[in-house]
Amino acid sequence: MLFFFLLLCKYFFFILFMRRIATIIGTTGVGKSQLGVELCKALHGQVINADSMQVYKGLDVITNKMPIHERQGIRHHLMDFLEPEEEYKVTEFKQDATDCIEKLSNDQQFPVIVGGTNYYIQSLLWHNMLIKDNHIEQQRSPSPEPATSPELENLDTNELHARLQKFDPIMANRWHPSDRRKIMRSLQIYYQTGRPQSEIIKEQQEHHDTHGMQSRFKSLIFWLYAEPTKLNPRLDERVDKMIETGLFDEIKSLRNKVVEGNVQIPGQDLEKYQRGLWQAIGYKEFDPYFTAIETNDTSEQELEKIRKECTERMKSATRRYAKRQVQWIRNKLLPIVNKSEDVDIFLLDATDLDAWDSNVRNKAIDIATAFWENKPLPDATSLGSVAASLLSPSSKTMDSQTRVLTWQKHTCHTCRTQTGEPLILHGDLEWKQHVTSRSHRKGLKRRSNDIERAKRMKNNDSTASPPLTTTTAEETTVTSPSSSSSSSS
Repeated sequence: MLFFFLLLCKYFFFILFMRRIATIIGTTGVGKSQLGVELCKALHGQVINADSMQVYKGLDVITNKMPIHERQGIRHHLMDFLEPEEEYKVTEFKQDATDCIEKLSNDQQFPVIVGGTNYYIQSLLWHNMLIKDNHIEQQRSPSPEPATSPELENLDTNELHARLQKFDPIMANRWHPSDRRKIMRSLQIYYQTGRPQSEIIKEQQEHHDTHGMQSRFKSLIFWLYAEPTKLNPRLDERVDKMIETGLFDEIKSLRNKVVEGNVQIPGQDLEKYQRGLWQAIGYKEFDPYFTAIETNDTSEQELEKIRKECTERMKSATRRYAKRQVQWIRNKLLPIVNKSEDVDIFLLDATDLDAWDSNVRNKAIDIATAFWENKPLPDATSLGSVAASLLSPSSKTMDSQTRVLTWQKHTCHTCRTQTGEPLILHGDLEWKQHVTSRSHRKGLKRRSNDIERAKRMKNNDSTASPPLTTTTAEETTVTSPSSSSSSSS
């Protein structure tokens, strides 16, 4: 009885003295950094950066850092401290950010997390979101990661996928066969822990189902949202402004360091643009332009054409990234928030920049003040029709663990690859897009015509060979994780 009493006391002590933090999320171009400064000014706080690109020294333009003069004297932590050749693991961020929160809270300062790196935010706010790695190094690792086996680095992507299929068929089924980075990560987890990643994910899911989503802090989340029709032109303008204010100088400087051997890009092929600083939108997109400059055999007219094409690539990549950020919030973050008792989320409409102070700044300060003073908070869906619509739980939304474990591949027997094999679609979304595509509809029509032609031939030729066996035009084979697993045994 005494044990349970002490356990109960410990629980209430934890709830009562839980550290309070605010977190600002949303796409680029909605004023996250500005709101972070405004909250800190109003509530005596400091900003903790949660953008994986802004941890790097310098490179202020390509990483979209807030200019010093716009920070208005508010201190920003975990920013401008990493060299370009280094990688900052999510486990390192989690520890560093936690240390910052503890220090600021002890000093009676309000920690305000500002960021756009989704898995950083998720790992910081909740327990048991990361696969524990007993081989984490204390020192930051230069690229490529020491944890990566040289043997794996030397294998091509198809061989890596085949090996993952042997050790963890569920994750092999989950990743696209050409996604080298994710395939490598799943293999690294297997070699470092001795267990398949899917098994660990299932264990995490069972823990969450039994104990609920356990938050690490008493958290207030502000989701800054803008309608895509208004946001996308702003994003395009931002790219133009980045070019005007020094983007090319930063890219040129980085490329020179790579050529001189001072900096090593990690990975092979496309993977080298998926790790560390090299993920920053702009570096990969302008590679053709700078390559053309460096070869010095391209006319001015052709060079200008390439420059415009690369600019449009960067704008498209920025718009796609903004779309993915919203999808992550709706499909991954909200289901977790809805299962958490100590995390509240409020959507603030940043569509109209002229009304940003009234729609975003003032509302956020009022809510954060009530949160900091432990007063009742308003109903999140009462802040407008957009908030009511986007924050309403969807019965179709799955948490990330369930999404991985129930992932399916689809095989379309109507459409074929260039080698004549049935077309493989990865995941329900890709399949849904495919069956509504123009090429698939053409394939269905072609197949239907073939079947009709076969029927006519049969009717016209009584001495024809036995009837042609046909299948439905929409025939699909679904490969589920369980069937994938059994087939590999």
